[in-house]
Amino acid sequence: MKRTHCFHASGLLLYLASVQVEARSIHECIIVPQAAIVTDMPAGLDEFEQRLWVADTGQRVRKGTDTLLLLRLFSESPGVIDSQQYIKITGSLKRYAPSSEGTPEVVDARLTSGGAGFVHKGDNWLSDSVDVELHQPHERDNRMEVKVTAVGWNSYRKEDRSFYLQFTCQLKEIPVEKLSAWQGGNDDLWGSFGPTR
Repeated sequence: MKRTHCFHASGLLLYLASVQVEARSIHECIIVPQAAIVTDMPAGLDEFEQRLWVADTGQRVRKGTDTLLLLRLFSESPGVIDSQQYIKITGSLKRYAPSSEGTPEVVDARLTSGGAGFVHKGDNWLSDSVDVELHQPHERDNRMEVKVTAVGWNSYRKEDRSFYLQFTCQLKEIPVEKLSAWQGGNDDLWGSFGPTR
């Protein structure tokens, strides 16, 4: 009987060791019409909330008159502590019309990046000078090739970091009132650094 238990236990361990852990990765490209970037920190935030606000600088959105592009990237490795990494980029789109030909220009883009578990310490990179290039490989297709170049500064670590991103994603249009905290909407600062499951 003991041998059977040992066999089952060792078989279970062998099975668990052979299961591959897949990382979760999300790339969102969102167009937000009639919007503006929120720049003023609300009053009454405690010290931790102020750090969260600063970490999300330039990524929160409210109703306005511009058309915004929100790029949201998130990755994590299941079972690995503090593996959640985010990159958020928000900029204004010039010459954008849903059915028009030609590629819009992204201006005044800002970036924030870091580990989701460390933003309350102020351990993240910020850049207010981000170069975003868009290329639409096929007309009448919402897929967009995106290239991002930036240098971010981390005031907690007192160091900078270069960012070069290249990816393809599907453009989707979402009104301001439908944006999640992760995407840039509502006032849930704690929910700003990763998508809900």
